[in-house]
Parts: sequence; C-alpha cells; structure tokens
Amino acid sequence: MRFNTKILICVLLLSLLSNVCLASDGFRAEPFTAFYLESALGNRTLANESLTVGEVLQPRKSPNEAFLYSLVIPGMGQLYTGAKHGYLYTAAEVGFLATFFILRNSASNTRDDYRDIVRESVVFIGAGSFEDWDPIEDFEHATQYETWNHVYDSEATRARTGKWYWSDIDPNLKNEKHGDIENKGISSKRRLEAFELRQQANDTFERARFFLGMAILNHVVSAVEARITTKRINARLESTAAQAQTRMFDIDIKTDVLTGRTSGAFVLRKRF
Repeated sequence: MRFNTKILICVLLLSLLSNVCLASDGFRAEPFTAFYLESALGNRTLANESLTVGEVLQPRKSPNEAFLYSLVIPGMGQLYTGAKHGYLYTAAEVGFLATFFILRNSASNTRDDYRDIVRESVVFIGAGSFEDWDPIEDFEHATQYETWNHVYDSEATRARTGKWYWSDIDPNLKNEKHGDIENKGISSKRRLEAFELRQQANDTFERARFFLGMAILNHVVSAVEARITTKRINARLESTAAQAQTRMFDIDIKTDVLTGRTSGAFVLRKRF
C-alpha cells in the first residue's frame, strides 16, 4: 500500500513539473505576438481628425471616373466618392428636365391652337390648300396680315400658299393690300387671336429651351465639381493615412510578471 502511494505521488509530481514547463514556454512565446489597443468605450472617431478608422482604409476614387459619371447623370460622380450633396445635382436635373418637357408640351398645344384658328378662319380665293403651306413660315405670316396681298411674301411664296383672306373681314376687301386695310383701321379679330396665341407659343418654347440649357449646364458643372471633390477627398484620406502611419503605432517594452523577462509588443496609442 505504501509502495503504491509513493508511485502515485511521483506520477503527480512529474505531471505538475511538465505542466509548469509547458506554461513557461507559453509565457515566453505569447508576449512577442501581443497586440494592445488602448482606447475608451464610445465613439471611435480619431481625436482631432474628421475621418474614422474605416475611412482611413477607404480606397481612393478616380477623379476621371467621377467626372464621367456626373457628365452622364449629374450627381452620380459625387455619390461615387461618397459626397451626399450629389443628390442636389440629381434633383436639379430632374427639375430642369421636367420643366422643359412641361413647357414644350404646353407650347406645342398652343401652337396647334393658333394653327387651328388659321385653318378655320382663312378663306382661299380660287384654288388653294393648307396642305401646301409651310407649317412654320406660312402659318405665322397668315397671323400677321388680313389678306395674301402684302409686301413681305415673295411671288414664289404666294404661288405656294395661294390667294387668301380672313373670313371675318368684309369680303369686298379681299383683294386689297394689307397696308391699305391697316391704314383704314380694319383688322380681323380672329387673326389677332391667332397672333396672340402664336406669340404665347413662341415665348413658351423660348422658356423651354432655357431650362434645357440649364439641364445641360448642370451636367457640366456637376462633372467638374465631382472631379474637384474626388481630388479633395483623396488628398484628405492620404494626409490622414500618412499621419496614422507615423503616429498610431508604437513599440512598448513590457515585463512578464511570472518570469521577470522583458518583451516587446506593438501598442496602438490613439485616443478615440
């Protein structure tokens, strides 16, 4: 019985010694791979910096790509770089184009209205047909004169349009020159109505072209601003990354409390 007890005690001692040796090996190896992060809980934004740690590692964007994106769709270049104000350019583009199409549609309807008045109120003297009329020039000229006999049109134009007059004037004046009728203070109310609608249509077309020009300008401005914004963000990221490489990491010498040996470890010393 005593013999067995001695054997058991020897086995326990050997086991204890082997565990101590393994533990000492672990203590010698661990400090060389240690990495310490000194920080406080809370917002992990670097002190005196405007970028977070994730943004420091953010890949750089191409200014040329940002330029092309915004040139095609205003605001996309800014959103590509993470600049939220790109939505303003996109919203402006939608507004400009929507206004352009609304105004153009309104102008087209008004133009159709004044041309309908011409067709309804102009009477031909002899042969003549609106099918031969120029849809722009001849209809506009008809809104300016009471009869075909005026000094503006050439003989070729009169041959194309045929002889005509406005039906609400005295038919006896149909062969009179427009200037003579005007000197008598006579005018067609239907012609004046058509002329006013024609002017309104032309003015609306002009406003539509203005908003189309603004939309095109928005493409150019957005593209140039996207390129500038991308370069500025890249420069800020590179500056912050350079500061991080020189100030974020340090080497600290620590003493192992169990073995009394000194060991080196990388320490991240940065206030968050």
